[in-house]
Amino acid sequence: MYFFFGGRRKSPRRGNDKKQFIYVDQYHPWLLVAILLVVILSISDGLFTLHLIDRGAYEVNPVMAWFLGLGTWPFMIVKFLFTCLAILILLVFHNFYFRPLRIQVKTIIPTCIVVFMAVLCWQLFLNSLVN
Repeated sequence: MYFFFGGRRKSPRRGNDKKQFIYVDQYHPWLLVAILLVVILSISDGLFTLHLIDRGAYEVNPVMAWFLGLGTWPFMIVKFLFTCLAILILLVFHNFYFRPLRIQVKTIIPTCIVVFMAVLCWQLFLNSLVN
């Protein structure tokens, strides 16, 4: 029951804990919004990709190009599953301090949002060239 109704640890308690790997029981509400936004942007990216491919573009990513060769549904399902797997990994290691880059993993999720938005802007630009 403790697992389903939440625990008490929301963040590292001490300053030294911020540079160690700490699991938490509860997450900030903004994290849910950020994760949903990443999923929505990923699905939008997939749909725009399919739209551009119908107009003569091609998929640069060889893994996703292979799934696209299987059809649009396998492409979209795998894109969704890869995104969800990445989000799950980022969520579990949310408070991990990545020493080689001197960043916390929680800064990667907003970075993903910015990157997806840049990709979508690029796809909109490409779409304006095709039409």
